[in-house]
Amino acid sequence: MWWKTQVRRKMSRRGLTGLETAIILIAFVIVAAAFAFAVLNLGFASTQKSGEVLKAGLEEATSSIELAGSVIATGEKASDNNMKVSNITLYVKTAVGKRPVDLSNNTLIISYMDPYKVVDKLTHGVQVEVSEIQGDGDSLIEYGESFKVVIHVDQIYGGIDNVQLKPNDVFVIEVKPLVGAVLKVERRIPPSIDPVMDLA
Repeated sequence: MWWKTQVRRKMSRRGLTGLETAIILIAFVIVAAAFAFAVLNLGFASTQKSGEVLKAGLEEATSSIELAGSVIATGEKASDNNMKVSNITLYVKTAVGKRPVDLSNNTLIISYMDPYKVVDKLTHGVQVEVSEIQGDGDSLIEYGESFKVVIHVDQIYGGIDNVQLKPNDVFVIEVKPLVGAVLKVERRIPPSIDPVMDLA
């Protein structure tokens, strides 16, 4: 009988050891599952964040506005009877699939550069005028709307007699909206300055 109690004790210990092993195994599985969940959750969060960063980067890199037609330059006779460039006109619209762009005086920066003059920010109402051609009356340019940007070269130089822009000179105009890439317009003045010139 004594040996039966010893066998029972060994059997119960063997069962207890198996139970302890099962508990430890279950604990490892639970810890591994929690760790896997944390890693997957972190992976999904970082993927979503990188997607947002990529979308914001693409939105910033792609142009929000584009030219809608030709660039028109107008010439005017100076006091010495020579024709000089007085105005440069651009027509702009939103790029396909882009959000509306604010073209108000507070947010839009327009710069001008030629071989003789560089202006980082043209003065609205004096050196540059932005007006709506087709739209709903606000300063936001939305899909289907167009705006006209007139650069007064004569005002940049302080009068038509002071304009130094000559035939075959290259000028650059940059339209910088608050969001999106810069619209850069680079054109060459024709060999002969006429009252109206289509610079393409």
